[in-house]
Amino acid sequence: MDEKLDLIDRKILYYLDSNSRAPYTIIAKKIKTSPQVVKYRIESLYKRGILLYCWPMIEYRAAGYFFNLYFIKLHNMNEQREKEFYDYVNNHGYIPIVMRGEGYADVILAICAKNIFHLNEIVKDLNTKFSDIFLEYTTATAIGFSRFNRNYLVDKHEFTKQTAYTGAEVEKINLDEIDRKILSMLNFNARVSIVDISKTLKSTVDIVRSRIKKLQKLGIIQCYTVLMDHVKAGFPRYRTVIKLVNLTGEREKEFVAYCNMHPNIIHHLKMLGAWDCLIDIEVDSRENLRRILMEIKYKFSDIIQRIEPTYIYHIDQFRDIPIEHPKISIGEKYQRPFLF
Repeated sequence: MDEKLDLIDRKILYYLDSNSRAPYTIIAKKIKTSPQVVKYRIESLYKRGILLYCWPMIEYRAAGYFFNLYFIKLHNMNEQREKEFYDYVNNHGYIPIVMRGEGYADVILAICAKNIFHLNEIVKDLNTKFSDIFLEYTTATAIGFSRFNRNYLVDKHEFTKQTAYTGAEVEKINLDEIDRKILSMLNFNARVSIVDISKTLKSTVDIVRSRIKKLQKLGIIQCYTVLMDHVKAGFPRYRTVIKLVNLTGEREKEFVAYCNMHPNIIHHLKMLGAWDCLIDIEVDSRENLRRILMEIKYKFSDIIQRIEPTYIYHIDQFRDIPIEHPKISIGEKYQRPFLF
């Protein structure tokens, strides 16, 4: 059931989406209210199940991971097999994204493996355990990613300058145990304080602060954002895959710029495989989704061959990298690292 979001809720979510580590004082200043009101509202958003968790967007390749998406159609399902499947993928260390849908795919998984050979082992294991319920699946490798501000929350139409784009060739950066533990704690809850991290690691505040700054400067941490329950918030997500033809560099730039300016399009992924790109659309009705898709088809009819949306009715988990230290979980009272 949709939860009613007033303008203050929307503004808070909008600024958390841009930087979910922002202090209450900074958010309060932006929306012209008090830090106490912001704190109360954020806790209320957690309690109501609208705000699920805050997390960092990671340049997974520089952190040493290989990222693949799987769009699966299921059949021969019963309650027991469904539970076994979702228990397995939600507890798998290298499947950080699990989305349940209706439409093109019944489930969308992201596998974040150490390399192509590790990916092959994970896929083989999945097929061995669940081939009886896999009707078919398609796969694509993410080779570029852009995030755009959720401008629909505040009725804005503006260009997102910092898109957290991860499309260029990158070299793997050697991260030590402390770096990875910090990433893991931020992955659980991006709002965790530097003081709490330093206490858990038995380190100093200055060391932790400098490590986080280093991870940001190196581009390992691209930005800090949020995961919402889009259905409860009244803006369900439609993960939409697109097959392109006759694509030129100029038309690709125009399409990405269009996605950036559109208030309801929050992600653009360039992909290699069965599909050429993916966009995430968050919109308040199927009628408005249809309008957006028709507009895209009209504007880019020369390059779009096929477009397939999946209505995401539940997101079990959504992160860029595995959580390597699952026992290290600290932070705010209402953090929700997983949605089992």
